[in-house]
Amino acid sequence: MAVTSEVAIDRAEAEPTPPRTHADAGDAELMREELQSLIASPDFARAPIMKRLLSFLVSETAAGRGDQLKAYSVAVDGLGRAADYDARADSYPRVQVGRLRRMLDSYYGATAPTRGLRLAIPSGRYRVVLQPLPVEAETSTGAPAPAILPERPLMFGWRVVAILLLVLLGAATMLRILPMRTAAANVGREPPVLELAGTEMANSSELGNVVRATLLNGLARSGMYDVRAPSRREASGPQAAPARYRLSTDLIEGDSPRLFLRLWHIFPDRLIWSGDISLPAGMRLDADMIDHALAPAIATIGRANGLIAAHELQENAGLEALGYSCLLLYHRYHKERTDLELQHVRACVDRSLKLDANDAELQAAATQLAIDTVTSSSTDPRERPALLLTARRHAQISASIDPLNAWSNIARARVAVLSKACPAAVGFALRASELQPYDPSLLADAGVYLLDCGDARAEGLIRRAIALDDNPDGRFYALLLLLAIARDDRPLALEALAQMSPPVLGRHGRFFLISAAGYAMVGDMARARAAWSHLRAIDAPVQDPQAFLERLGFSEELGAKAIGHLRRARLI
Repeated sequence: MAVTSEVAIDRAEAEPTPPRTHADAGDAELMREELQSLIASPDFARAPIMKRLLSFLVSETAAGRGDQLKAYSVAVDGLGRAADYDARADSYPRVQVGRLRRMLDSYYGATAPTRGLRLAIPSGRYRVVLQPLPVEAETSTGAPAPAILPERPLMFGWRVVAILLLVLLGAATMLRILPMRTAAANVGREPPVLELAGTEMANSSELGNVVRATLLNGLARSGMYDVRAPSRREASGPQAAPARYRLSTDLIEGDSPRLFLRLWHIFPDRLIWSGDISLPAGMRLDADMIDHALAPAIATIGRANGLIAAHELQENAGLEALGYSCLLLYHRYHKERTDLELQHVRACVDRSLKLDANDAELQAAATQLAIDTVTSSSTDPRERPALLLTARRHAQISASIDPLNAWSNIARARVAVLSKACPAAVGFALRASELQPYDPSLLADAGVYLLDCGDARAEGLIRRAIALDDNPDGRFYALLLLLAIARDDRPLALEALAQMSPPVLGRHGRFFLISAAGYAMVGDMARARAAWSHLRAIDAPVQDPQAFLERLGFSEELGAKAIGHLRRARLI
């Protein structure tokens, strides 16, 4: 089998470019318009690598740099590979561009382009061109011609009629007995579709454009659903999955602009949540201020345990959870850390990976579950090196599937922390927080890994997690208390202790141990002893608090400081 070499591609790019069918003057804008329709389609929404790659290639081509594209720039700038990528030894960009060509062909096989011109990538090149849709392809997107069947005489005998009547009677009886199935057979295995309504806002004003772009950017970063923003033309053809949720937007402008959001469940229509957000006023439009105002609402809707995830978990995450519904279970376990759910979650992740090993988030979940087993007190210490290797393998697979997945990067950060590779851990944690800055759970994890590595940016991530979280127990303040213990910062410790409350489910040992150390640090011995008494009722962490903190993933230095405060309070 012949493989196209990089030299051959470069030579092809150096040859004169064949004349285009259409004038270059309008190509750039037309490409960008067609790109927006493509990346909003369900297939591209579920393929973030292809979406990023196509956006990069269109952007470079529209800027006039299409003929200068090489494998190195496509790999590094378009696909997120490291700067030391070797184009001669790795065919990754050619493979991914080949996959992108197939996705484009599949898309245009079912959906007509906006203005009769489709995006295409000529063989042996990386630049994008506009091409007219072939006549046969245009025909295929229209209504199918009625089939002409040969006439046949009716030859039903009375026995055939009787059998048909019995079948119909049986079917009618079953419909009366069994509940009607209103969902598809694979419901729960794929993310639902969230439709962003209120498209007229995009054309109302500059403020409307920024608000809509911020909502789209924030909501699209979540893996809990696929976002669809209908355009003026009907972009959702018969191949598009129906939306299960709709977010309606109403922008009231003036001296005190306000944005009204309504999240609906479709079929049957049911209002799940509504929000009223005051936007910054003034002549100068600040995108960062708009993002700051909208971030809590984006987090409420799209985080791993947010409104849509909770609703889908209630409907689809039963004993047979697979794929997407299994991820919902994993994120609930990751939040509450209840031992009762651990085995169930581990089993559903294993089953899901056997069906689809190319799911980056499932591989990341498998990484975290393997590390939870490594740090468990019930795990034989002799088994831990092998489990850590398993975790590292899942993390590497997850990253190879989608290097721009935030959960993949946070899993790699945790593996790096356990391996005492702090520079890598900090890099992965920061990258995860940049890819998904609206999920408080992910931001809190990233903050902990930076804290373990002594990075000063830990506090910023933990405080953003606190700002985006609307749980009443203030669970992320425990991380702020750990930061205070690490810094010997008494005012910060008092701030955190004032906001903390015991979790309803899970993590009781962690909460009371950290609380006892914090109260001992600030000199409140009565409350330190009370927290320690609660901890003794749980028992397990009391036996060896240092080992317990290490199993939770905290650094030896941080653990030693916490234990020092407990010793000075004569609790251990």
